[in-house]
Amino acid sequence: MLGRALNRSLLGARPLSAVVRAPRNAPPISRSPHYRFQHRYSTQQQQPPPSGKDPQDPSAAVSDPILPTDANASPLSSDSTRTPPQEASSSSSTSNPPPSEPQLPELEMFLKETEKAEKASSGGGIGRGGGGSLPKSAYISSTDRKRERLARVLFGSFIVSLFGGVLYMGRELDEGEKNYYKTLEQGWSAAAFTARVKARTNDLLNFYNEPPFEKLLPDPLPDYSRPYTLVISLEDVCVHSTWDREHGWRIAKRPGLDYFLAYLFQYYEIVVFTSQHEQTAAPIIQKMDQYPGYIMFPLFRAHTRYKGGKYIKDLNYLNRDLSKVIMLEANSDAWSENPNNTIKMQPWNGDPGDKGLISLIPFLEYIAAMGISDVRPVIEGFGDKHIPTEFSRREAIARAEHMKRVEEQRKNRKSTAGGALLRALGMNKQTTNDEKTFMDLARERGLQAYHEMQKHIEDHKEEMLQEQKKMEKEASEMMKTSLSKIFTEGLPKPPGAQ
Repeated sequence: MLGRALNRSLLGARPLSAVVRAPRNAPPISRSPHYRFQHRYSTQQQQPPPSGKDPQDPSAAVSDPILPTDANASPLSSDSTRTPPQEASSSSSTSNPPPSEPQLPELEMFLKETEKAEKASSGGGIGRGGGGSLPKSAYISSTDRKRERLARVLFGSFIVSLFGGVLYMGRELDEGEKNYYKTLEQGWSAAAFTARVKARTNDLLNFYNEPPFEKLLPDPLPDYSRPYTLVISLEDVCVHSTWDREHGWRIAKRPGLDYFLAYLFQYYEIVVFTSQHEQTAAPIIQKMDQYPGYIMFPLFRAHTRYKGGKYIKDLNYLNRDLSKVIMLEANSDAWSENPNNTIKMQPWNGDPGDKGLISLIPFLEYIAAMGISDVRPVIEGFGDKHIPTEFSRREAIARAEHMKRVEEQRKNRKSTAGGALLRALGMNKQTTNDEKTFMDLARERGLQAYHEMQKHIEDHKEEMLQEQKKMEKEASEMMKTSLSKIFTEGLPKPPGAQ
């Protein structure tokens, strides 16, 4: 009994820090925040060691646990301290008081602290329990405030500008606009105001959709101008562009293009009209007509009309009589404004054996040689037929009729007295000119003029090249206008201005 009482007293004096050692392979035990919070309060309630014991004495450290040997032993106390042996022996004869229970922390305080920490981490401010939350503007940075302020200023400026622009577009017509907008009414009625706004808005949009000038070509010179104008499309009529991964962009010139331009140069004023940009098409045209320059005027996309998502080559802006204008075009959108002036061409796909341009020369030469007053009814008369083939068929019929008339004239000449006299004098030989049609004679004259022109170009090639370089140099010098010269002398004056 005495030994059992001694063990109880020793076990009751063992500190709470003595724990049972865990096995080696046991997983580590993580301590939760609740444990740390409980441990903080438990350490504050620990009492100092009894007098006579040094706190720094190594004997007071945690030692091996002592397990109770009796099943009826009392549990370990967390706040009990080790008692000396003599005190234990003296207390064995008396009854031991029940061990005191450990004091737990206040749960209300723990819950409040946890709620405050959660609200602070979630951006909710102090919380409902701590005096309310901060306004939403308190969480907006200064940079975001500046951006919102700038956005409001820009939006307000846009509204004011839009309102002012509508008022300006609907203002009354001045003296110059009255002659231009003849159908618009004055006054500030809703109908008149809306009509003026609509008319001025359309005029503003037409600045970008219409050609830049009302006359795309200068006035023809009487001494050097041809009576007819031939407008040729660049893409799929004169050249064909292809692209592949090995070579990139490659541009092929249509077979017979050089002869086509050189031969018709004596009859037509040749203009190349393309829907490509100038920076793209100008080098192609210069390479295509490098020498001697049969193309008199090039026109580009800026000179087209933009309507309904299509680029239209409107010949009404050409400053030429449309009764003497012929256009060769392969794109149906481009000729939509002038179908009667257009010879519809099949797009050339790069075939090296193509003869489409050469086959058109007889028809175009016929127009110029016959002096047709209006080419539109002639082109319209062919309809949807292939013009070179149909013209060749009609020409063969006309030749057959001409030969028939020549044979009749020969028969009539033989039966007359004059014919008998000519045969008696040995002058009955018929010349071959009787068998030639008017177009045969015109074609001979055209070929003769073509060969003479080529011979003249070959003989004066160097002189013409020097003259061309001189003109290009003068043109480039005229285009040079430095910024300092504009400030000192002002803008250059137009020719003839004082």
